[in-house]
Amino acid sequence: MAVQMRAIVAYPNGEIKLETADVPQLGASRYAPHDVICEVQYCGICGSDIHRWKEDKTGVSTSPRRCVAGHEIVSRVVAVGPEVTRVSVGDTVVHEIVTNYCGHCPACREGRYNICNTLPPMEGRAHYTTGGGFAKYTVWPEYQLHVLPENVKPDKAVLIEPTAGSVHSVISRMGVRAGESVAILGPGARGILMMQICKAIGAGPIIMTGVTRDEEFRLPMARKLGADYAVNVDKEDIRDVVKSVTGGIGVDVVLENTGVIKPIEESLDIVRKGGRVLWAGGGIRGGITAPVNTHKIITKEIDVKGEISQIPYDWETAIKLVASGRVQLDPLVTDYFDLDHWEDGFDLAHDSHNCLRVAIDLTGEKVEGVSF
Repeated sequence: MAVQMRAIVAYPNGEIKLETADVPQLGASRYAPHDVICEVQYCGICGSDIHRWKEDKTGVSTSPRRCVAGHEIVSRVVAVGPEVTRVSVGDTVVHEIVTNYCGHCPACREGRYNICNTLPPMEGRAHYTTGGGFAKYTVWPEYQLHVLPENVKPDKAVLIEPTAGSVHSVISRMGVRAGESVAILGPGARGILMMQICKAIGAGPIIMTGVTRDEEFRLPMARKLGADYAVNVDKEDIRDVVKSVTGGIGVDVVLENTGVIKPIEESLDIVRKGGRVLWAGGGIRGGITAPVNTHKIITKEIDVKGEISQIPYDWETAIKLVASGRVQLDPLVTDYFDLDHWEDGFDLAHDSHNCLRVAIDLTGEKVEGVSF
């Protein structure tokens, strides 16, 4: 009989509950013989988690099956399959989330496993298929694990995954270059991570937008970590700010990270002719429907792109940026909760604008009868 552990479990109807789940075993998953059993230390609460928590779930993508949730994972390797060579027992690792893909479709052949043409997005990700990190143990394929550098704190490394996603947005998708002006719409953790990556590249000036509720914590944090301008769009028109900063031309790149309609409209107004726009904020809610003036896209020859998850390059680059100190995670992970108080953690992540990332701390969680 399988050993049981406590876990935060997601359901297809959108419910999230603390229940029991089986402790994973070597050789029993689709990843064998390259399977790795990991003892989770910390797992961050992502926006995609809290959008399923205590709110209208209309349009929200929910888990296709009962599954242990959580994907911003830092863990310690405790057992490895017979053909594992990339990691060893005792390694502290972070987890790529795209673990399932065909390997032979046009996207996979380009190395874009995150958009495998043969699988729906959720079927490509471990936290919707084989189980995520809101539990003491999880199983992962060795090829989607990265050993954490010793100078990166494990409790802060829950943000390596969104940092990789931000690298994907800024570099892989948008090709931001040194000297380019950038407007980032939305000062959440992802927005501030994207800002730091732009800064590391040498882009600038960088304009970060937020609303009145962001004035106390998030906009000051954006300024502290490198934004040249932090704008409350409830008090200032971003169009006027961009005109002033760019001499009326517009910014080279807009990174929309809010998931609401108004910034979609603004992005087309503030980008320069021939500029580039990324729409990324609505994906975790299943997308948003916004009116789009195609005349602006046509006459300004704007390149508009989307993004989802990451590719291996993004992870390698994210880890290097964090290890070098050019991207700072420490100020962004603000609160920790154990499984006994997981609902408090989800409530804080959902309701508070004076935090950026809340994490579940599994270091004190005990599971009886486990042996690997």
